[in-house]
Amino acid sequence: MANEQPQRGQFEARRRKEQVAFLVVKFLRLYVSLKEIAEEFHIRSASGSLAGSGLFERVGGLAQSIAFDLKELAHALFRARNGQDTAQARVRGTREILAGMKTVLERRSLDSYIGTGYHLLLILQESLYQIERYSPELDKEKLEIARIMELARAGAPGFPPDQRAELERLHELDEISAKLAIDSAELARVVLGRCEELLEGTAHVIRRFGASANDNEILVLNLLQNRDLVEKVYGAGAAEAIFAELCTGPGFKGRTGLDRALAFVRARCGNVSGLEPGKLPGASGIQA
Repeated sequence: MANEQPQRGQFEARRRKEQVAFLVVKFLRLYVSLKEIAEEFHIRSASGSLAGSGLFERVGGLAQSIAFDLKELAHALFRARNGQDTAQARVRGTREILAGMKTVLERRSLDSYIGTGYHLLLILQESLYQIERYSPELDKEKLEIARIMELARAGAPGFPPDQRAELERLHELDEISAKLAIDSAELARVVLGRCEELLEGTAHVIRRFGASANDNEILVLNLLQNRDLVEKVYGAGAAEAIFAELCTGPGFKGRTGLDRALAFVRARCGNVSGLEPGKLPGASGIQA
């Protein structure tokens, strides 16, 4: 019984490291996927070809998989700890209090950004559904109503006054439907823009948050394994800078940030397959 508490604490600490690593990598994947969707949306919107684009299915798939998992991870990691971390900060010195409050604010921001982003994706999904499902039908109905009204105005037989009045009401409904379609497209544009803003804000906070997780070998391992995603999100050459931020201090050995990350992971993790210096561009080899 005496050993159960330390073992449980070790298990929880490792589990938390895994969750942080999974959250960061899932965010990187979400960022890249949503940026691809946004690029196609803007191209199709400019050419008036949003209907039938398949963006509704792509956004829905993203919301129901990576974005949902990310939201749940953020809640599990950050919501339950906010009060605990703040209470712990009160019993420490000034330096520790400042560092602790910084961590609390970063966690709160991440939870807020990720949760808001998930719900905005659901709104974007519904707006795209309206565009893709109803816009083609609306175009057909508009053509048919225009044809019938032209016949009625030309005095074609079979259009008594009561039917002409009904046709006018139908035309009014058609105009309302057209306005709703325009509103859906505008809402999709606005929501997508807000999603992109949240992506950038989350990327910034995650980088700052990750820099304070320099004892997390699982995070470093996952970043090494997903270096291409890191550079798609933060730009070419950013991986080296991020590894230099993460792997700093007297306990890290190596000439470059990547070298220090590799040495750190080799010392802490059992699984280092594929991380040999020759397989990772930019690694100069581990140095003592």
